[in-house]
Amino acid sequence: MRRCAAANLRLRSLQCRRLSSRSSTSPAVVFLVAGEASGDVIGGRLMRALRNEYGGAIHFEGVGGDSMRAEGLASSLFPMSELSVAGFAEVLPSLPRIAARLVQTQRAVRRAQPHVVVGIDSKGFNLRLLRSLAHRRAAAGRNGIPAAPVLVQYVGPSAWAFGDADARAARLRGGVDELLVLLPFEEALFRRAGVPATFVGHPALDDVAIGGEPPGTAAERAAEAAAFRREVGLSPCAQVLCLLPGSRAQEVRAMLPLLLRGAERLVERRRRGEALSSRWAGLARGAADTHVRDTSTTCLGARPTG
Repeated sequence: MRRCAAANLRLRSLQCRRLSSRSSTSPAVVFLVAGEASGDVIGGRLMRALRNEYGGAIHFEGVGGDSMRAEGLASSLFPMSELSVAGFAEVLPSLPRIAARLVQTQRAVRRAQPHVVVGIDSKGFNLRLLRSLAHRRAAAGRNGIPAAPVLVQYVGPSAWAFGDADARAARLRGGVDELLVLLPFEEALFRRAGVPATFVGHPALDDVAIGGEPPGTAAERAAEAAAFRREVGLSPCAQVLCLLPGSRAQEVRAMLPLLLRGAERLVERRRRGEALSSRWAGLARGAADTHVRDTSTTCLGARPTG
């Protein structure tokens, strides 16, 4: 929760810009949009951090999955899975539906009148949404209408992974009020391009110790590790290779077979090894199981079948 707490503090400071236009007794309204399982996990943790800060004086609306619903999202505007597409072959036939969902989300934001809109990853959809809201806010300001919500993107585009990173980063200028980034060097990259950015850390580090000793005694950690191995059907002494194929069903279909082939070769060489593949909560059931059925891999979240 350390990282989401940092994001929470930044969001809270941004919210202060808008709270003065509402009654002090009104709950803070946050509209969040996640489009895939990993974003749903990030969103749920952020919601928990915000709720811990505000208590009952906060209301959540938007698009999310099981993790976000567990933290107070009453219902998702539409199924989150409709935004979880990747690759030309997947995206092209989905464009009309995604365009319709974009319009639906824009209308929902106008009805909700939130203090803050947070797009969580899913940059293709969320950056278009936030830019459209920024344009509408600018037009409203020219007409003397009170300011629209603070616009935040949580997880920035990987501008640094391609040529001309500064130009790619600059495309966000004017489209967001704040960009919450996961990697330390991203903050300077986006700020140099004129995009307000704050490094809040990678959510994967919320679950591991950073510096110093991990929590608990050595005996407690050993007992926890042994219990986990029993739960997922791993032998006590096996070396474990963790495969991380992604959180989208199409990512799993594309990448997991290759990862499994490599894992099987390593297992054959080591003889004692077992491979453990991760599966995000919310991933379409069977997307990973289909590939691991005839291998020595254990799919996290699924009980051993043999």
